[in-house]
Amino acid sequence: MGKRAILIGTVGALLVWWAVNEHYLRGQHRGKGQRPLVIDAYAAKVIRPGDTWMIFLRAEDPDGDMKSIAALLWQAGVGDYPTEVNMLKPEDARQFSGYFSMRTPGEFNINWNELELTLIVRDSQGNGSRPVKLPLTFDMAAAKQEIPEKWAEAANHRLAALMVDIESSKFYNRGGNGGSN
Repeated sequence: MGKRAILIGTVGALLVWWAVNEHYLRGQHRGKGQRPLVIDAYAAKVIRPGDTWMIFLRAEDPDGDMKSIAALLWQAGVGDYPTEVNMLKPEDARQFSGYFSMRTPGEFNINWNELELTLIVRDSQGNGSRPVKLPLTFDMAAAKQEIPEKWAEAANHRLAALMVDIESSKFYNRGGNGGSN
């Protein structure tokens, strides 16, 4: 097979993959009933490297069948990390207000990185909420994260810990093998 045919096949496969994922992430694949609604979300936009990022979310579902929350982290210069799906407890199926936590690397090199977390609440019928996008950057001089008063009660209800191993994009830009630039 020629290089051109391989390239065209690869591009075609990537376009199909992208279309399917966009379809899923935008909640277009709907079952019956109503989609969950994200009422509000909050996360500090800038934190210090090594701090635990707290991501607050408030959602409800008229059908009372919320089942999971998909979390997709994107990083400039790196791309998407694997999507994490966190199951909700049965008592959170109609409405919840809580938080995710995510540990971050303490290295200085992370200071130059920009990230974005996308959250989608899904129900048992395949309906998805509208995506919520929360940006994150790092700054060694950032103030300690404060929990806004309106999220004080939600801070008592941890939904899950996001288990993403964030790498500095510098790691990827040098080939990930410790080589020099």
